[in-house]
Amino acid sequence: MKQRSPATALRDDAPPGLLGPVDRLPGTGDRMARLRVDQSDPFYFDHPLDHVPGMLLVCGMAELARTCADDDYDGRVRAAMTFRNVCELDPAPTLLLSGGTERGDVQIIQDSVTVADGWFEFSPAADVPGRDCRIEASRSVPASAALVHRARDENIMIGEPWHSGGYVNALVLPPPREHRLAGHRPGMHAAEHLLEAGRQFSTWLPHRIARWPLDACMLWIGVTADLPVRLPRSLAVALRWREAPITSAKAKFHLDLVPADGRGPALGSLRFASKTLSPAEYARFRDNRRTTS
Repeated sequence: MKQRSPATALRDDAPPGLLGPVDRLPGTGDRMARLRVDQSDPFYFDHPLDHVPGMLLVCGMAELARTCADDDYDGRVRAAMTFRNVCELDPAPTLLLSGGTERGDVQIIQDSVTVADGWFEFSPAADVPGRDCRIEASRSVPASAALVHRARDENIMIGEPWHSGGYVNALVLPPPREHRLAGHRPGMHAAEHLLEAGRQFSTWLPHRIARWPLDACMLWIGVTADLPVRLPRSLAVALRWREAPITSAKAKFHLDLVPADGRGPALGSLRFASKTLSPAEYARFRDNRRTTS
């Protein structure tokens, strides 16, 4: 497969890339780059944070992974990331990628400590439905910003969820054209956008289903994804979760990505794991982290 630079993955009007210069490590072909942590970014820092958000780590690694993907690639991407430590705002973390053009291992390091690690894999695509799919306008009403931990309306990526036949469903709302998650392929659902929609749904669910307090601090433990790379926006899609008990402290969700009209098989899947801390517990956790680091 041909190699390409991260710049070719961005539209002319896209926001600046998330990475500094991408370097190849001598003798290995592995790639390394610094993650840009811009606290003025209206998406990643939609509201004040005392750490680097998990989605910035995921999206930075996705940008690095694309440096070894063919520009015309139209298959599927499977990936997983485990979050092992809180990523502080400074110094900028280092992203490492090892592997070839079809599979790679990833690691995020800050001050010699592994913040997160995982893998990604490109594979042949199953057929994606070549049809348009529309859904009633009421499903497009955005979910409550508080329930998905967002402050800006343009950053809400799911519609107000609804119950149906033992499932909870949420329409995936496409981001504005100039949005950070709009993607580098016009007319296609970006994988990062689908991931953020899943993260928001997995945040909404414990608040509404298990009554986690709105001031609960959710720590992301891990995410696994299996998604098509070229999924047309003309096909409205939704996330679907089979109703099940949710504990008071930890949550794991398996979400299916499906056509929003319910016709046809699942198009992909997302898995999320997180735990919750009260504000007081989170403050103690952060104090201990700063004391021992």
